[in-house]
Amino acid sequence: MYFIQTIILTVFLEVTKGEVCGCKSIRPCYKRMLDKLLLDDEDACVENVSVGVNTVTIFLKAIKSYCSNTVKVYENLTTTENRNLYEVVINGTKPNVKEDETLPVIVLDAGQDAGTETVAFALYVIEQLLACAENRDMIRNVRWVILPSSNPDGTEYSRNEMETWRKNCNNINTKSYGVDVTRNFDESWNNCPANKNIFSQKYPGRVPNSENETIFIMEVLNKYKSDIKTYVSLRRDGHGIFYPYASKNITFSSIEKVKKRAGDVAAKVNQRAGGLQWFVNDSIFNMNREAHCGHSVDYAINKLNIPFSFEMRIFSKTDDEILSNFQSLPKGHEVTLRAGYFSGIREIYNSIMNERKQKKQAK
Repeated sequence: MYFIQTIILTVFLEVTKGEVCGCKSIRPCYKRMLDKLLLDDEDACVENVSVGVNTVTIFLKAIKSYCSNTVKVYENLTTTENRNLYEVVINGTKPNVKEDETLPVIVLDAGQDAGTETVAFALYVIEQLLACAENRDMIRNVRWVILPSSNPDGTEYSRNEMETWRKNCNNINTKSYGVDVTRNFDESWNNCPANKNIFSQKYPGRVPNSENETIFIMEVLNKYKSDIKTYVSLRRDGHGIFYPYASKNITFSSIEKVKKRAGDVAAKVNQRAGGLQWFVNDSIFNMNREAHCGHSVDYAINKLNIPFSFEMRIFSKTDDEILSNFQSLPKGHEVTLRAGYFSGIREIYNSIMNERKQKKQAK
């Protein structure tokens, strides 16, 4: 009997080993999901699939069904076009955890600016946390709250490439629609010159907090605010991690630690991605070269006291085009960049673990 059990265990371990979606070994629940749902002509890795509303919905329903002990998927709010706004909570079982012990929370949101690239990366992060056994500690020690598609109406509209689009699809009047979610948060909203041009891609809305998407992100941040150690808003068209402030060009000594952590994350990404593109770190204001009022990062740090709040820009098409004039990007460079970006997310996790370790040693 012992001999048979040993054979079964050996076979199981061999099956779960191997490079699948970049994992050194696959967690059992994820393997069961692939074995059951994956067709012969389908790709096993979510990052290789064209991203749309259906992709997000199908992927989240699958992981919710097969990895329910590790992941919870909530869909309590919808957009004006009745698309779900998903909150994905990932937390593995940590042995010997006390009932009253609270875990630090990392919140990631993607797609505020209607970009498909950030939504794809958010799904990739979920995949890596759930699928890769080597990332087990990342979900045991931290609760991950990921909003993988926080502006699905805008993302779907943008995906069709009918025009450059960065807003949601809320009806303003019979002539135009759409509010820039990234400028709709009730933080320094009135500090910028009033933009009443409803046709502008930077139209912030008539009042702050007017959009379903804004309310959704705010509610999630407020729900976990006492435990959030880091908040990262993933945006498109850039290659760097940026710290507060977005609405003003000033530096406070209180954010020196935030600046240092952004620098550590950037260094980790550059180490992983090599010389393909230089991942920078700076203030959001300096990156934009102008004030960006109503920003979710400023809302998180000023209204909710979440000090480690960042904007992370990824997969810059513009930078690629400029860079290609001087050198050709290697085939599959997106894979290298994606791995580099994830190493930055891992560095954020490591910084939280190091901080907790130092506090315990100081006691």
